Amino acid sequence: MKLSRTQRESLAEATRRYSASLPGSPAAGYLAGRGLMSPHVSDIVAGFQLGYVEDPLPEHQAYRGFLAIPYLRKSPTGGWFTVTMRFRCIREGCEHRTHGGKYLSQPGGGVWLYNTVAVQDNHDEIAICEGEIDAITATLAGIPAVGVPGTQAWKPHFRRAFVGYEKVFVLADGDDPGMEFAAKVADQLPNVKVVPMPKGEDVNSYVLQHGKRGLRERVGK
Repeated sequence: MKLSRTQRESLAEATRRYSASLPGSPAAGYLAGRGLMSPHVSDIVAGFQLGYVEDPLPEHQAYRGFLAIPYLRKSPTGGWFTVTMRFRCIREGCEHRTHGGKYLSQPGGGVWLYNTVAVQDNHDEIAICEGEIDAITATLAGIPAVGVPGTQAWKPHFRRAFVGYEKVFVLADGDDPGMEFAAKVADQLPNVKVVPMPKGEDVNSYVLQHGKRGLRERVGK
């Protein structure tokens, strides 16, 4: 999917604006509760340019008060650009949970892999997670990881990004949809090791309980 110059400029402005609004916002509190804003990791998390939709662009009015999650790509000329953006409702009892879930994507944004810088870096092993927060959590734990935005979002062409790795870990949520997702990915990729989380857990909640070392040990690293 090729973005027009107008789309790229709009996404760049949204990324800058929402990232600047994150400090001290409800979204910062949400991320802190998920272990992603403590002093020793906040500088690393800043590289993901997560944000808070306090003053939305006209096309993002529906996402006011949401956590903003830009999908970043390395620019051929250096630096970064945003290819799409997802939004997470962080309000208690969020009304969006009944139509579209807690996460919403901007219309026409397409389906992309999250944190593909992990693919561009020179690693022999990589992990695939369900969702952006789990991919960030695994990355902070020392496991290079990309995220797929939902159990139904895996696309057959994604497999090309993982050809040539010695091992691909699928860090599966501990529920039936998570295991179905892992089985779908494992069916399309060689050298896959499915690493399920305990029942009812995901990567983020597992790290909150067992620490980064606990996740590495579960993966076998």
